[in-house]
Amino acid sequence: MKFKEYKMVSKVISIFLLGLLVNISLSYAGDFKPLKGQTAVRVCADAYNLPYSNNKLEGFDNKIASLIGEELGIPVEYYWFPQRIGFSRNTIKKVDPKTGRFLCDLAMSIPAGPGRYLTTKPYFKSIDVMVYRSGEGYELNRISDIAKVKEQQGKKLKIGLFDRAIETEALLNDGLEDQIEYYQFMAGDTRVYPGRLVEDELSQGKIDVAFLWGPVGSYYANHATVPMTVVPLDELGENYVFSFAMGVRKQDKAWRDLLDNILEARKDDVAAIISEYKLPSIANVEPAQEKERKAPYSIVDGKVDNKTYVGWRLFNSTCFVCHGKNATGTERAPNLVEKMANMSGYKFRKKVLGRYFAVVNFDDPESRMAYLGEEQSSQFKMPTWNDDPDIRSHIGDLYAYLKARADGALGEGRPEKLEE
Repeated sequence: MKFKEYKMVSKVISIFLLGLLVNISLSYAGDFKPLKGQTAVRVCADAYNLPYSNNKLEGFDNKIASLIGEELGIPVEYYWFPQRIGFSRNTIKKVDPKTGRFLCDLAMSIPAGPGRYLTTKPYFKSIDVMVYRSGEGYELNRISDIAKVKEQQGKKLKIGLFDRAIETEALLNDGLEDQIEYYQFMAGDTRVYPGRLVEDELSQGKIDVAFLWGPVGSYYANHATVPMTVVPLDELGENYVFSFAMGVRKQDKAWRDLLDNILEARKDDVAAIISEYKLPSIANVEPAQEKERKAPYSIVDGKVDNKTYVGWRLFNSTCFVCHGKNATGTERAPNLVEKMANMSGYKFRKKVLGRYFAVVNFDDPESRMAYLGEEQSSQFKMPTWNDDPDIRSHIGDLYAYLKARADGALGEGRPEKLEE
């Protein structure tokens, strides 16, 4: 090939590659635009909180924030504050008196769902882990294995966990209270981080096994100076898998929606970033266990406790007018025996005290009966009992009676009261 032809081919290839790179770049940066007046992605974060964030921008939240800035074509700025009690009050909800602006606009790794923030869809989830030094002659796969090491090898493993850790009850039930070393989760020094339990205490042999939140335990175990084994606590069940999202102020719905769209568009990149930090697997987490709820009533040999009896009396002095003598319903109101089958006490209280309104004075029995006899009875609305002291203070008693009827534990008619 002549030099002139070679040069022409090279130019064509260069133009092609340049166009390809531009297209790849534009597929990201051109998809989203900043909100009106937005000049930076202003993040509230903890400067000493790996694997989430630090002031060297080494955490996965730092890298994900960079993705957001890349999508919007604006820089990422940080306002540093310890992510603990008072975080939202002192960051995303606090106004700078000099500028009149909020200190920051985005908090990351926030529990998903209702709370202090308006949250995005979750971008990661995890469960607690158990971490111990590898190659010490024992294997731990469940919390109960710590007690087995004590029984079978006579070895009392020193256990480290933070105050109020969810594993505490299981450890105490296994008779290991004398092996537990409790650590303060929020120390006075804001530079003291949860990962110290693994990086310092476990690595140096001050404790033999540590329990802590999955992302933190896994990160520091994988960066430890000695080999560590990380065990996801699958035995805790699905109820202890917690999801985390990004949080904004409640009024910033447009900002939340924009973040959701970016997270969806870059979900593969977000997943790739998080995978670098080796969060524990939750593939084998045990199914959630149904919590056995204690019945709100007590019935022995057909006789009811005082709570249920008071509920029956209240129902038959007020509610029977519409719902029937035995709560089985009338033309005016539904069958509560059916309606109460799967209703919680909270939902019942909310319905009775807050949902309905009265169009006449239903506190007066004569007025109530007169109204129900009129033609407009088809327009009847159940009254709210929120301001009625007799109903409000005995709402639990009313629920106990109706739930006993719904569960089939109590038949029709006047119940007999247990002697106390």
